[in-house]
Amino acid sequence: MCGIVGVLFKKRRDDLGSIVVEMMKNLQHRGKDGAGVAIYNSRSLDEDEFIIRLEILGDTFERIETTEKVEEILERFAKLKSTETVREGEDYVIKDFNVKGIDFPLLKKLALRLQSMERVSVLSAGKFEIFKDVGYITHVDEAYGISKRGGTHAIGHIRFSTESGVDRYHAHPFQSFLYPDIAVVHNGQITNYWKTRARLEAKGHYFTTDNDTECIVHYVADKLLEGYSLEEALESAVNGLDGPFAFIISTPNEIGVAKDKLGLRPALVAEDSEVFAISSEEVALEPLGLKTEYLAPGEWRVFRR
Repeated sequence: MCGIVGVLFKKRRDDLGSIVVEMMKNLQHRGKDGAGVAIYNSRSLDEDEFIIRLEILGDTFERIETTEKVEEILERFAKLKSTETVREGEDYVIKDFNVKGIDFPLLKKLALRLQSMERVSVLSAGKFEIFKDVGYITHVDEAYGISKRGGTHAIGHIRFSTESGVDRYHAHPFQSFLYPDIAVVHNGQITNYWKTRARLEAKGHYFTTDNDTECIVHYVADKLLEGYSLEEALESAVNGLDGPFAFIISTPNEIGVAKDKLGLRPALVAEDSEVFAISSEEVALEPLGLKTEYLAPGEWRVFRR
């Protein structure tokens, strides 16, 4: 029942965030348990510069103490340019840590180290940003200012929870720390989740939830690390993952969509020379004024900048 959207422009758009939010508003009827967006090129970062976004839980003292420990770890391996509070409540704070002077392999190790800390969850780590929370997309937008963000491409999710917890961390998109800036949003169910997860964990993939969507991003990341193109990785996913599903995957320069072989979950695409867009329903694509096309069962598409 979840709603998924994706859009990629050939050139950067200052209004990308507002476009994605409007698309998602048109799918709000598909769920009310959470909403999230992964957005690319919203910030201008140097090659050795990254943003690590953390959720830190606890009372005021615990949050301050944990933040100091995080900063100590980061300063041991990188230059910590800044620490910024994104959002704060009675029992949580979301902070952005801007680090410089490292490469992706070290960022990956830092993300996994921070994820292992008590009261800490890594919401995103890389050159892109993930904004996600419980509630409607209007609430998430008001809290994080997604509509004010520019960028080149983005994916979004309206959540109707069926199995895993309803909280900020279990909202989509999901990221894999093993491949740079890869994220996924998903509608459906992966019925061979545990078997697939066991194979991926044996190869070094680190799972942080029991949400089957996380399995998809690790599956595709694993194929890309083996040298597959995104098209080849999506073809493998369609054949290797069981259950009813449609998902959208994003990387630094690509966006792709795949649909299960029985066609049990909807996925539509629309494109012209400047934009490629994806959605669960036609109503989300109408604002773009493009002719829409339903994906066939087992079909996948990829678009690049």
